Amino acid sequence: MALSNSHHHHHHVALFSSPGMGHIIPILELAKHLLTHQKITITKITLFIPSINSSSSKAEKDVLQSTINQNISIDIIHLPPIDISNHISNNVLDPNNIVTLETKIAITMHEAPKLFVSAISNMKFKPTMIITDYFLSQTLPLVKKMNNMEVPMYLFAPTSAWLVALGFHSPKLDKEVEEGEYHSHGETPILIPGCKGIHPSDLFQMMEDRTHRLYLEYLLMCEALTLADGIFVNTFEELEPKTLEALRSGKITKVPIFPIGPVIRETNKQNRNHVVDWLDIQEEESVIYVSLGSGYSMSHEQIKEMAMGLELSGQKFVWSLRPPSTKTGNNNYYLTAGEDAETNKKCHSSINVDDLILKSENSKTNGATKSQQPSDFPEEFYRIQSNGIVVMDWAPQLEILNHASIGGFVSHCGWNSIIESVSCGVPIIGWPLFAEQRMNASMLQDEEVGIAIRLNVSMSTKIVGSEEIGKAIRKIMDKGDIEGCAIRKRVKELKHIAQKAWSHHHGSSYFALSRIVNSNGVS
Repeated sequence: MALSNSHHHHHHVALFSSPGMGHIIPILELAKHLLTHQKITITKITLFIPSINSSSSKAEKDVLQSTINQNISIDIIHLPPIDISNHISNNVLDPNNIVTLETKIAITMHEAPKLFVSAISNMKFKPTMIITDYFLSQTLPLVKKMNNMEVPMYLFAPTSAWLVALGFHSPKLDKEVEEGEYHSHGETPILIPGCKGIHPSDLFQMMEDRTHRLYLEYLLMCEALTLADGIFVNTFEELEPKTLEALRSGKITKVPIFPIGPVIRETNKQNRNHVVDWLDIQEEESVIYVSLGSGYSMSHEQIKEMAMGLELSGQKFVWSLRPPSTKTGNNNYYLTAGEDAETNKKCHSSINVDDLILKSENSKTNGATKSQQPSDFPEEFYRIQSNGIVVMDWAPQLEILNHASIGGFVSHCGWNSIIESVSCGVPIIGWPLFAEQRMNASMLQDEEVGIAIRLNVSMSTKIVGSEEIGKAIRKIMDKGDIEGCAIRKRVKELKHIAQKAWSHHHGSSYFALSRIVNSNGVS
């Protein structure tokens, strides 16, 4: 079913995002593309955002407020918070009686679609088109059951096309592998017709534990994908040619796939702060940017190794991180910015390194106890501060990556970060942590893409050592390193291709988005 482009009809598009900045930012940018596309007549967009917290993070509020300030015709509706406590039992808690991230995601995938359907059923002016986040595809069967809601339904995947292919293939894979976990069947790659094989250790995290509720919700999500009239994917033809060809072959799915990337926000030249000012006085491609995502907390030991790795590399740096945690983890993903996952108390979300050094020195002088210090950073962290900048609040990542002085990016390989890095022509040092990031890192170092090197994580300690970090940074940044030069050349080629994808004349992504419209209203 396509969207009729009759000028006599006011098209109202309902967008449904998953919670989290990694989903909200790209779907907002998709909304802007829909509103400004010359071949699509849309007069109103309503964005629905679910939440499991009573309040939004500061970063989320800033992004949404920025959209409002641009006078864009997007109404933003926050759905009622999901009360996690009503949907859990003791067996889903971790040893510290904390609800695991996996459980939170599973509950959100199941409950958020119900809230969305309830909200649109009560709207006076019903949407004439629905675009929901890929991970909330369980919305589609619920909409199908609604009376008088025969509207086109699309999905938007802020992910790789490879992950979409895995989603369509997963129900079949579940039947083929009758017993045990996927990783317990040896080192044989998991095959998807026409696609690169997935090493079992790189498999999407939702598929790691087949007894967990998250896996069951994931299968329901995958089965619902077939109900979509099409799937928009935040990728572009030249980035994943083999996978996109496989998805169109009919061997994986019959659902139309539309690569519309890169979907990223525009850099704001007015968005200047002390980080950009500092970058202005650095030499071209001389600075390494380090960011493992806003939801990840490094352990004290990992911060120590990271600091020593930066020191060994000899490179200047911009390092975005949260205050150290007693354990490494991603449980901050759904928390408000600056809120500690273990204590649920506000911690310092923006701390100046010089202040930390001053307070650290004072604590030594005054004999202050460890609990009196604002954050327990290792000594190595303070030692390197003169060679870079540490950001402990929401970092202006796109402005940083787009700066001429940035020569490499140590990244968790979240898909949005990858798309931004490619769009800015910055090579990647992959440090995958969770979700689909190991798949992403594997794809980036593959010959077909070839824009990254991947760090080795110790299987026993789960720590990346300082020597490994320093060596990888030097390889990416050293103009004389053959492998590093090839990676830099390839990522700059993809940057130029990405820039053309949204051209109004021959851009592949611009054309793909226009295909949702047929002048006769027939798909």
